[in-house]
Amino acid sequence: MGKLSQKNKVVAGKIAARVAERNSWSTWHMATPSEVARFLGEYAFTKMPSIPPREELDKIFPVQKLDWGLLKSFDHRASSGTTTTALPSRPQPEKIAVTWIGHATCLLQMGGFNVLTDPIFSKRCAPTQLAGPARYRPAACSIPELQQRVPLDVVVVSHNHYDHLDYNSIKALVKHATKPMTFVVPLGLKKWLQSNISKIEQNHSIVELDWHESHAIVKDETLALDITPVPMQHWGSRFGFDRDSALWCGFCFKSSNQQQSALFCGDTGWFEEAKDIGERYGPFDLAMIPIGAYEPYGFMRPQHNNPEDATKMLCALKAKRAVPIHWGTFQLTREPIMEPRERLQASLKKEGIDHSRFAPWLIGETVVVDPSIEK
Repeated sequence: MGKLSQKNKVVAGKIAARVAERNSWSTWHMATPSEVARFLGEYAFTKMPSIPPREELDKIFPVQKLDWGLLKSFDHRASSGTTTTALPSRPQPEKIAVTWIGHATCLLQMGGFNVLTDPIFSKRCAPTQLAGPARYRPAACSIPELQQRVPLDVVVVSHNHYDHLDYNSIKALVKHATKPMTFVVPLGLKKWLQSNISKIEQNHSIVELDWHESHAIVKDETLALDITPVPMQHWGSRFGFDRDSALWCGFCFKSSNQQQSALFCGDTGWFEEAKDIGERYGPFDLAMIPIGAYEPYGFMRPQHNNPEDATKMLCALKAKRAVPIHWGTFQLTREPIMEPRERLQASLKKEGIDHSRFAPWLIGETVVVDPSIEK
């Protein structure tokens, strides 16, 4: 118990140092109690923008059916003979594919690995499924379907907010797993997984990392994926009284030959230190950048990008291609639900950035990037 307590103290000390680092950033602002009360009052007594009927959403923002054949073509098991599922004989390890499942949940396939980011498949992103923000667009697939068709190697969780760390989804991922997985989390979240997901470490492993601390996941002694948590401007809390007791982060991914690179931002507001990430870890072949949950902007600005902030991050991070996430699934704040897509397109045009470099996409859509030809 003494050794465990000492380890917890060390982790807590590292988290406190990162909190102090974030607090030193010029773009960070901790909301005062009066600001929080004003925001909650407006949230409770001001009508949210209306959500179009399902029939209209199906027309203006349809959920695409997943192209399972394409996704399986990125599965290294197709050529290694380690699965009984009939798969194409020519995997595409030299390319990167990212599929939007919804919100910040993406299936990233690179270097022969299947990686799931911030999995949330539940109806609501809340402490209970009886109340809280409800999903207005369904997930692109179910967890059993995903685990059966494209078995996961890695699951990353960027922080402990309910729209990124979802108990039901983590539990289902473990229940329906067809192979061992590695959960990669920032400091403070390993304890949550161990406490809430029964016997998770019997078949799976948990890797807990600090910012800039890398871990290599090796497959078949021939493929490796380096995963590194990187700073983002956000915060963590599960119950309200535990603010910043666990770390938050984005994740940098590099394939074994270092010729592929991707970045998952998780959740963040614009911060000048994003340029340091671009210099230190970029350029990135692909980045997943949040664009939603930003109104009222005066309150949300430190923690959530608006589309214009996301455009700045695209350039600061040195991302050759990017896909927008963290919108189009839950109505968390006061902007109209389709506004992030419209403003992103306008922002790219204003800045003279080719639309295809950061194009809005649909839930269920897969973007494929070939690093050898991307400019």
